[in-house]
Amino acid sequence: MNTTFWEKIQQGDEEAFRQLYNEYSDLLYGYGMKIAGDDNLVTESIQSLFVYLYEKRQSCSEPQSISAYLCVALKRMLLNELKKTANGVFTSLDEVNSSEYRFDLEIDIETAIVRSELEREQLEVLQKEINGLTKQQREVLYLKYYKKLDSDEIAEVMGLTSRTVYNTTHMAISRLRERLSKSFLLTVAANLWIFN
Repeated sequence: MNTTFWEKIQQGDEEAFRQLYNEYSDLLYGYGMKIAGDDNLVTESIQSLFVYLYEKRQSCSEPQSISAYLCVALKRMLLNELKKTANGVFTSLDEVNSSEYRFDLEIDIETAIVRSELEREQLEVLQKEINGLTKQQREVLYLKYYKKLDSDEIAEVMGLTSRTVYNTTHMAISRLRERLSKSFLLTVAANLWIFN
């Protein structure tokens, strides 16, 4: 019988864990930084996540999407940490979602100028329009176009329905189309790496 990758994880196969970490750590780091913006917190949370997975490996059932499963787990860990204020008092998750949990989608303008056909002014206009999107719209666009998750995976990560993901994507793209020229959007689509 052929052992699946997740079965190897459940059996404590060190090579499978190494592969899991190597394959998903960059995705998790990028996503975590968009949520928390704190390198130490994100790095520690990723390490804690993998320790937790190793310790609970036998009771973790095989996920439909490993990417979505790991993103959900990391997001939960980060939000739990963000619930703590400087003096250790917990705030509600709603307060975290509305204040501390920002989803920044920033353009690396200097690198983008060197590596793309876009001019500084265009990139600044694009950044302004992206900042005008809702946090949910920015997060959906990031996961869909930059991290290449499908709608079902995004729905799982964000706790939404697939229909809501579709509608959110459509509304965000419609807003950008409305405000930016078609040729400009095509250039941006060809250079999605410009987002940090």
